[in-house]
Amino acid sequence: MIRGVLADTASLLVISLVAVGGYVAVLWVATAYFVWRDARRRSSSIAFQLLALLLGFIPPFLGPLIYLVIRPPRTLDEERAFVLEEQSLLDIDDDPIASRPCPSCGKEIEIEFIVCPYCRTQFARRCSACDRVLRLGWAVCPYCSEEVGHAPLGRVTRTG
Repeated sequence: MIRGVLADTASLLVISLVAVGGYVAVLWVATAYFVWRDARRRSSSIAFQLLALLLGFIPPFLGPLIYLVIRPPRTLDEERAFVLEEQSLLDIDDDPIASRPCPSCGKEIEIEFIVCPYCRTQFARRCSACDRVLRLGWAVCPYCSEEVGHAPLGRVTRTG
């Protein structure tokens, strides 16, 4: 009877050791796979990816810690996004003239235009005293206090 209990205990111990060993082996392979997959996301170099795979397997559980120290700080996608963001911030406009769309016809015109050259819609006018741009509807120039009256709204028509 005692032998039967010892045999059961020994077989239970063997089963638990096999289960723990299997768990550690699966964890080791999963860690190596994670290291290899992370290396593929961070570098396009095949040599670096193979080194990461080797570090994932040899030495057990110490290699992934070494990999975390030597891996590149950003993934390839993050690096591409960083470069694109940097280019967009440094992108110098080829056309130094500031422009805006005409509210009437939608074509690009310079900001300082007071009349659209395409559809002849008037946006503003100039003060006859100080020559500053005035909005339509202003009765007095806010810069020099000259009486300017009201200008007609809409299209400018030429007479003559």
